[in-house]
Amino acid sequence: MEVRMSKKKSQIQHDAIVGRFAARLRELRHTRGLTQSQLGQRAKITASYVGRLESGGAAPGIDLVRRLAEALGTSVHDLLPVDSAPDTEAVLRDRAKRLFDDLVSRADRETLLMLVPLLARLGESPTRRR
Repeated sequence: MEVRMSKKKSQIQHDAIVGRFAARLRELRHTRGLTQSQLGQRAKITASYVGRLESGGAAPGIDLVRRLAEALGTSVHDLLPVDSAPDTEAVLRDRAKRLFDDLVSRADRETLLMLVPLLARLGESPTRRR
């Protein structure tokens, strides 16, 4: 009887930027309303590889970062966060503005009809600081 010992796969320890890239990639894909499969088709990679990128299990090459940025309609700079910025109020405000501007620029009439009353309600919120 032959006994085979399986080798344990070693986990590659990526730099912290890979994790920040993964989070940013996932965030941008969600804001664009894309599935992993749709993003993969646009960037010419498999959906499972998009999943690995979003989980931080793979680090993309420069050419793939460019293709992903193009597929998401953003810049390489926006997709590659240099530092993990703290979620200060100013950072959150800037992120919200970018997401909002992108949403409004792509929104159809139905989306705008839902968005306007929501924004009005948020503006009336008693927890809103003045």
